[in-house]
Order: sequence, then C-alpha cells, then structure tokens
Amino acid sequence: MNTNINLVLPQDKDFLEQQKKIRIANIIAISSPIMIGIVSLIVFLFTQSINPTGIKRQQEDTMSQISELQDRSIKLSIINNRLDNISGLLKNRGDLSESINSLLSIMPIEIAIQNLEIDNKRLTLTVSSTSLRAIDELINNLIAMAEKREVISSISLGTLTFDDSGNSYSVSLTSDL
Repeated sequence: MNTNINLVLPQDKDFLEQQKKIRIANIIAISSPIMIGIVSLIVFLFTQSINPTGIKRQQEDTMSQISELQDRSIKLSIINNRLDNISGLLKNRGDLSESINSLLSIMPIEIAIQNLEIDNKRLTLTVSSTSLRAIDELINNLIAMAEKREVISSISLGTLTFDDSGNSYSVSLTSDL
C-alpha cells in the first residue's frame, strides 16, 4: 500500500484566500436581497407617511390657480388688443374740433341743433328754429362756406318741415367735408 496518499486537502495560503473570497461573495449574495427589502420597506413607509391625498389636493389647488391665472391672462390679452385697436383708431381719426367750431360759429342764436353726424368726410346736420330767418341765415352762411371751401365743399338741403305743435321749423342738410 501506498503511504503517500493524503486524503485531506492541503491548506495552503492561496486556498485559504480563495475560501475567504467565496465566503464574502456568499455573504454579499445573501445580504443584498435583505438590504434591498429593508430599503424598499423604508421607502414605502416614508411615502405612506407623506399622505398622497394631501399631495393630490395641493396639485388640484395649484391647477385651479393656474387656470385662474390663464383666465386673467386671456382677459388681459383681450383688453390689450382692444386698447391697441382704439389707439390705432384715434391715431387715424382726423381732428374735427376746428371744423365743428367753425360750423358752430356761423350758427345764429335762434337755432337749436337736433343732430350732427360726421362720417367719412360727410356731414349731416339737422337744426330747428321758430324763425325762418334764422334758418335762412344759416343756409346762406353754409353756402358761403361751401363757396370758399373753408370747412365744407358742397351742401344739399334734405328736408324742411314745420311742426304745428311746437311751432318750429326743422331743416336737414348734408354736405361733403
């Protein structure tokens, strides 16, 4: 029989280091799922303690505030657009104060203005008076103004009526500016 047979594995330094590395790998392999489970449990408990219904309520409040601000923004945009349009109209509109003052300066005192409309270089004037002389004087003044082309360039008599109940005359005139 052979006496050199050794059934026990030799325990040299490399073998012991390899065994130590295997033991560490086994410990890491076992402890990793346990650590992941513990971290998952902590995260779960933390999220449950925050109260998700409170977060949803805050989210809904924030969304309603945003929608209110959007409504205000839309209204502000509409108002700014309208202001821009009005500013454009005011810039393009001619100054009619001098023309109106010239017309009022030639009116006799006995005449009352019933209607005065100015549209795109067209003037419509309706006046009334108890005296035909005052109306005649106004028409003559307007004709002289049209001949000089001071404010108006032409004049047309629309209507001349007499009101029995008020004992007054009414005349409607149109002219080009």
